[in-house]
Amino acid sequence: MRLLLKSFISLTLAVFAAASPPGLNKPPGHPGPWPPTVCNPNASGPHLQAQQQAAMEDFTDILFNQRDVQAAYDRWVPGQYINHSPWAEQGRQWAIDFLSPYYANPEHRISNVTVIGGKGYGVIHFALQIPGATIPDVTVAIYRFQGTCIVEHWDAWMPMSPEATNPIAYF
Repeated sequence: MRLLLKSFISLTLAVFAAASPPGLNKPPGHPGPWPPTVCNPNASGPHLQAQQQAAMEDFTDILFNQRDVQAAYDRWVPGQYINHSPWAEQGRQWAIDFLSPYYANPEHRISNVTVIGGKGYGVIHFALQIPGATIPDVTVAIYRFQGTCIVEHWDAWMPMSPEATNPIAYF
């Protein structure tokens, strides 16, 4: 009985550890505490891909779960920010000013989030329900890294058609 209880507790702890919020686990090769106060534009070496994945997870967690646009950009987009979105202006401050009201609104909902990072790029694929919209959009945001800092952004999005015939459309 004790062995069964110990096994159950160990398994439960392992599941909770695996389900911990993204960005909390220190990636291999990262010097100092994790997450860092600010990204490192000079990061390089054999663990850079893991560090970029961890950076994307932490950026996404701060932005989508904590809804703190300023903190996400202060940590991961501290300098130059090239934005290829058709209606956007250049620079991080424009992005912060544009995104902050959306994330401050609890009606702004994000779901079905997938985060990928490494080899100099990061991708976030997600569903976005904007307040007042009748159907959600599916969005892909692509970021380019310099070290572990986000320096460039592209995105593409489309409405999630309720008439889609593919049962696994979008996700």
